[in-house]
Amino acid sequence: MSLMKYLFFISISIFSISCDLGGDAVILEERVTESPTQLGSFTIRNNEMRELIMAEAEEKSVEIWINENGSIGYYLADGDEIDDIVTYAYAVFWVNN
Repeated sequence: MSLMKYLFFISISIFSISCDLGGDAVILEERVTESPTQLGSFTIRNNEMRELIMAEAEEKSVEIWINENGSIGYYLADGDEIDDIVTYAYAVFWVNN
């Protein structure tokens, strides 16, 4: 049992030493914004999820489309809305299955 205490003490010591609590915070001078013309995409292979995402985007008036490679395309400026839509779709899919 004393070996476990030593291992625990060593683990906590290593963790404590490796954590840096005195670092300076990074503050952005300007807000970074995406250009309305920059595009992003992601791939959802599950058809039920894909249909749910498309329906939710249409309901929230967020423009998305299916690219030639099968991925879902969107404008980067709509990234926060896309995150909300995909999170909602995953939650609905998880609850239903």
